[in-house]
Order: sequence, then C-alpha cells, then structure tokens
Amino acid sequence: MNNINNITSHIKERNIIPNIRRFVTNELGENYWLHGCLRYVMEALWEPDYDYEFFAGLTGDIFTQVYAFDHFRGDCATDYLMSAGEHGFIEDAFSRCGYGSEFVPGEQVKAESGKYLQRVLEYIDRGVPVISNLDISGHKQWLVFVGYEGRGEVLLFMTDNMTEPEAVHSAEVFAPNAGDGGWSRGLVFVGEKREQKDLAELYRQAIGRLPELMRTRAPGYCFGPAAFRAWAADIEGGRYDSVDPEVFRRDRWYLYDNYICILATNGSCCHSFLDRAQKLNPDMAWLQELHRLYQRMAEMWEKDPDGLEAMGAGFNVTLKALRDRELRGKIAAKLREYAGLADKVLEALDLQHQNML
Repeated sequence: MNNINNITSHIKERNIIPNIRRFVTNELGENYWLHGCLRYVMEALWEPDYDYEFFAGLTGDIFTQVYAFDHFRGDCATDYLMSAGEHGFIEDAFSRCGYGSEFVPGEQVKAESGKYLQRVLEYIDRGVPVISNLDISGHKQWLVFVGYEGRGEVLLFMTDNMTEPEAVHSAEVFAPNAGDGGWSRGLVFVGEKREQKDLAELYRQAIGRLPELMRTRAPGYCFGPAAFRAWAADIEGGRYDSVDPEVFRRDRWYLYDNYICILATNGSCCHSFLDRAQKLNPDMAWLQELHRLYQRMAEMWEKDPDGLEAMGAGFNVTLKALRDRELRGKIAAKLREYAGLADKVLEALDLQHQNML
C-alpha cells in the first residue's frame, strides 16, 4: 500500500486504541461492515449491549432486502439511504443509543484535511475509533481508524476480517482527489453520552420501525417485497443479456452476488435480534412468526431441493444461467416467493401495530 513499510520504517511512536479486536467475522454472518464499525466504537465506550447484532436490527438492515435500479449502492439498506444523501440515518442510530455524533461529508473532510486529520488523532488519543467511508487504496467500504504513527503521517485502520490494523499514509486518505464521489461519504465522530436508554424499548422501537423501512421506494432503488419483485422482473426481462462476460466475471458481486448475500444473511442471521427482543419484551411472543418467515427464506436459498443454490442461481450463478429463458423464469418465480414471504412479514408487523392502537 504505497510502500507503506518504507513510509513507517523510520517512525518510532505509535498511538493505538486499547483492545484491538477482529473487525467482523463473516463466518458468523457479520456481512455488513457498517455494523462492525458501530460495534467497534461502542465497545471502546464500554457499551457491550450495543454490539453487531444490536445494530443490525436497530438499523433494520438485517430484515430488509434491497435492490438498485441503477448502480451498486452498498451492502444494506443503510448504505442505500446514505447513497442518496440521507446522512442523518447514521447519526440517528447513535442518537437512539443516547449518544451525540457528527457525520462530516467527504467533500468537507478533504477541503479541510488538516482540521479533520487532527480531530481523528485527538479521538484516537482518547481511545475512541473514528468511522470512515473514505476510499483507501481500493478499500471502498466502511472501516474504523484505530491508531496513528508519528504525528499522524500514517493512520492505522481496521476493516473486513482483519485481526490487526493495516497502515495507510494520511496524505492518501485526505488527498483532495481521493475517492470517486460515490464512495467517499466521509467521517463519523461519536460524541458524549447524553442519556441512558432503556434497552427493551430500543428493541421494541426497532421492530416498530420496520414497516416504513421495508416499504421504501426511491428513484434509484427499493426495499422489502418490492426489491424481490424488481429483481425478479429484471432477471426475467433479460437484464443480463447485454452484460459483457468479462464485466460479469469482474463485477459479479455488484451485479448479482450481493443481492444473494443479503437474502441469505437476513434469512439466517436476524434471529439473534428477534430472540433478544422477545426476551426483553415478553409480550412480543408474536415475533415467533417473524422467526418462521425468515427461516423459510433461508431454506429457500440453501436447503430446498428447488432452492436458489440448487437451481444454480445462488452464489454459483453463471451468466449463461441468467441468459437461459427457461431457467431465469424459474429464478424469477422463486424470487417472487421471497416477495410473498416479505409481504407476510409486513402483514404481521402491521397487525401488531393495529393491536397497539
């Protein structure tokens, strides 16, 4: 990374936050790196209840399928909202936990690079990571700055499945022309704790907010049942007929696999949040229905003899399969089954909302 070993060989002093830990563990279904960032910060602030699973549910990402009509927008609903400029969404997540925070857009960070580099260093000196979505040598995903060397010439960051920080020259991070705009979203600084929140109520409120999130539709994307139906319509309509094979090979994750990862992750990994919500709120026994519906989604991906993986439409998909008229009709039909299950999720949520009125 820009000959980083040569850059750091003469630097003696290193400041790093305590308790460096693995960033995420994909084998456990921790596939949304933003939640890894949120957990990293809250662990540094001694808030063990606010972990990966908590934020996956608080944001609604672990329950919500997404689909983009135009271009790749990220790995979860929060990424999509932020891609449309709704930066308040991440500040809201911290506010709901009782903390102040500030999102600084990438353009502002780069325009005042000295100011924000100094602020990053000050946070690290206090033992608090800084969340970033700046483009760093191909790392176009969420990460946390956890340390620095010298006077900040080099920054240390964690992302992906890292167990130890990697180094990058700060000049590369804060260069005015770094990034491609669509990914250089900025920095997140988490401030002081403002109030102690009731954990049971946070889980209850998160469940209550799901219908609005899952019904989101914007010019460039949609969520929930509509996402499955839009995806099915594009496959059946021949979206992949004009895709160059080399482009598909290179960008398959952005063009297809990411959507499979989301449905597989959500169907398999939302259950921890539901279990916690019900344990903290014994009157929410109806959450068992959500367990059942999402478990069925997971089975339709991997276990069913006519599931997506079995028909060659999961992580094993080929461009040939997506161009086969008969097979893509079957794929679309399966995705519409997913949409029907997502409809039932919304029906269950709406029914409980009506009962509380």
